[in-house]
Amino acid sequence: MKFPLKTIFILALPALALSDATRAETLELSKIDRKTELHIQRGNTKQSVQCFAFILKDFQDRKIRKSDIYVTFDDPNIDGIGVGIAETDENYTCEAGELRAWEAGEYRAVKRF
Repeated sequence: MKFPLKTIFILALPALALSDATRAETLELSKIDRKTELHIQRGNTKQSVQCFAFILKDFQDRKIRKSDIYVTFDDPNIDGIGVGIAETDENYTCEAGELRAWEAGEYRAVKRF
């Protein structure tokens, strides 16, 4: 049985919407524009945004290039913002009011906000 392209698109539309809603976004910090920055701020708690600013300031002080920093948001597995450095195992999340350093699937709280 052949379906017209229009019918296939209409049938697939709800599945596409669901998959987009549950997919995390990971972007290079240098690629984050003002619109995305506002989306990240509005979609997170004040503490997570403060934490995010704190870790970015630390990276800036350590002279880590923006193109080496990756930011994860809208991730259903993270109740906040994820931050990592390319080519390293250095990964952090800002969630539940704290900065968490991750290693081997385990975290340790570094700082509370």
